Formats: sequence, C-alpha cells, structure tokens
Amino acid sequence: MAITSVTYEPQDYRTVYNPIEYVATSNQTAQSRFKYLFDVYDGATQIASLKVPADPNGYGRADVHGICESYIKTDLGIINTGATADAFTDNENSYKEFTIKIGEEWFVGSTLNSNPDQEIRTVITYNGCLPNYRVNSVNFADYQATNYYQRFVNNSNTRRFLTNSPKGTGANGNNQSVELTDEGWLYFLYDDASHALTAFDLTLYNAAGGVTAIYQINVPAITLTDIKMLKIPFAPNSINNILPAQINTTPAQPIITNETSYKIVLKNGGAASEEIYFNIDNECRYEVRRLEFLNALGGFDCFNFTKVSKKSEDIERKFYKQNADNLNGSGVIDYNLADREKVQYYTKSMPKMKLTSDWIDAQTFNWLLELIDSPEIYLHENGERIAVKNIEGNWEEKRANVDRSFNLEVNLEFSIDNYRQRF
Repeated sequence: MAITSVTYEPQDYRTVYNPIEYVATSNQTAQSRFKYLFDVYDGATQIASLKVPADPNGYGRADVHGICESYIKTDLGIINTGATADAFTDNENSYKEFTIKIGEEWFVGSTLNSNPDQEIRTVITYNGCLPNYRVNSVNFADYQATNYYQRFVNNSNTRRFLTNSPKGTGANGNNQSVELTDEGWLYFLYDDASHALTAFDLTLYNAAGGVTAIYQINVPAITLTDIKMLKIPFAPNSINNILPAQINTTPAQPIITNETSYKIVLKNGGAASEEIYFNIDNECRYEVRRLEFLNALGGFDCFNFTKVSKKSEDIERKFYKQNADNLNGSGVIDYNLADREKVQYYTKSMPKMKLTSDWIDAQTFNWLLELIDSPEIYLHENGERIAVKNIEGNWEEKRANVDRSFNLEVNLEFSIDNYRQRF
C-alpha cells in the first residue's frame, strides 16, 4: 500500500505569496486515523511537516506557501557607490528552492505506521505575489494553468523582466523617464541549465534617434549555475558605475553622458528578453523625488515625481495637569501667566511628504497601483534610501480612450518618527 499518484503540483518558478499546493492519492485511506504527510525540506533539513486527513474523495491536499514565505526576503541593488558594481548580481534572499516529500501514516490498533518520502518534488519559490483579481493582470490560477513562468525564463525576445512598468516605444518615444543621477535595477528570473545568459546590451540614442553607441555588458566571472533570480542596473548612474572590465570595449566610465534615450535587452547570442526603453530628462525646476518600491512580481521598480513636493508633519501630544508652584517663601501666592498647569510630557511628530508627478498616460498610472499598495517603499535622497511606511490613499483605474493625461499625487508617511524633550 502506498501513495499512488500526485495529481496536482506547482510549476517552477512559483510566487511564494500565492498558494503552493500539492494533491496526492493513496490506496489505503480506509486505514484507521489515516493521514497524508507533506514534509518540507530546506536542502537536507526538514523544516515542517503537515499531516492532512483524506477528503471525502480520498485526496490529500496541502498548501505549503505559508511555510516557504517565512524564508524569503528581498534584495536591493547598490546605490551611491563608486565604479565598483557588477553588471549581474544574485538576489540570494529573494528566492529559495524547497523539497516536498509526500508520504502517509496510519494506525493498526494503537501502533503508528508510517511510510514517508514516497513521492519527492522540488519547487523554486521567489518573492512575488500575483493578484487574485486585477484588470489586465494574470492571477495565480492562470499562472499555474498556462505555464506562465516560462515567459520569465525562456531564451527568446519574449522573456519578461520582473516588472509591469511600461517598456517604451523606441528611441525618444513614449518611454519611462530617468535622470543621469538616478539609480535603479531590473530584476529577472534565471534558469542556467536551459536558458543561460552571456550579457545585456545597452544601446544609446541621440536626439535625432540615431545610435551613438552599443555596449555589451558581460556576465562577470562568477558562477551563475545555482542562481535563480538576478538583477542588472538600468538607471544611468547605476550603469555608469559598472566595472569597465565587464563592458566589451573596456571604455572609460561614464558611458551614458549626452544621450537622450537608451535601450536594454538581455543577450545570449541573439536577443534573450524583451526590450525596455528609457528617456533621459534634464534637471527640472523642482527637486526630483525618486521612489523605489517592491512590485507584484518580486522585483523593485522606480518612478520619479518631478513636480512640486511638500513636506509636512503630523504631531501627537500628550499632557498631564499639575498645580502651579507659585507659593513663595512668605506664604504668599504669586499668580503668574507663565505658570504651567498643563504640561506636555510626550511629543511625537510623524514626517510626511506630498509628491506630484509630471503628466503621465493611463498605462503608467495603472502600473503605479503597484507603488500605492506596495509593502516596501524607499525614497532616494542624498545617496541614501529612506524607508516609507506607506502611501496614503486609494486608486482608480484610468482608460486611454477616456483619460488622456494627468498627474498622480501621493502622500508618503515615513516609517520613522521624531520625538521631543519630555517633562
């Protein structure tokens, strides 16, 4: 008697914050106190065991994503560095491979019998969370049924980066805007065995749309065999910090200077990913506020708010009441307006900031829903990341045939508080 089949299992790669379910069948579910065993391993170490009774049809169903997600974190690219950055870097905290061993147990009288580890499966999980329902987005059921992850690891020009941001329309076209001082990284899944990479190409354009240079930026001399998720720099200052030895012509950095737009594409001989375009903006009259945020696919996106920004603080105060110390040494009360009856003993101020974007189209606005509901957001300021608690407010879909262009306004609440003296 044994496990007879595994009728359902997730496909690699799997977003760790969506269900990761297995369904098994056995020919001995009629045994006393029968249970399916779903043991979860990190390498050779067992980290959890789920015991699941058979349902009325005899199936055993287990969801292990709650176990797996506690082992997944996030990886941020280096900012504010000298020319010391690798072109390809591992997101070692953003993915993990688990082994699921499926077995069974039952009782004969008072004796426990078990038959573990009959079926063994592996799953690669990463720091993504696809929505259950969102217009024009794939939910986790579609992801499973249509082999969706292949779009992120195949070795052709349909391979997607881990971003839903607009990819642009070409040289100096309707592309996402960046500044020369901006920093940021593109994230993607990686399958070395079937879809290895050799480089990414950076194509630079002038104002007339002509190509001024094409740089091949090579995979550094590190092994990528066991790496499942990588990132490359995409913003101008991050690209300008790549080690010159990793660029095919070994040029002097910076390589992005007076261009007006550029294109990035992964390479393995020919194109091995979709193309993504960026326009380079000149400094504007307002201080640019750049936000970096965890997106739904497990990468980090960036967006610049280039119109007027305003800082504010919400202040919380607490008081106690005391009798005025106004009796002098002669037993006479000296009343004085400076006497303090209510004493402020606790003061906390919570910094906030209101940001306004330039004119954007419906596609960009709808993508920025992932900013508004992101659980991890940073403001880039003076070469540092400042943690943002959340963005206040809600979101309403825009449609290109109705809503032409508009600004996006957001209110940031930072994840740090300021305090004053206590009395």
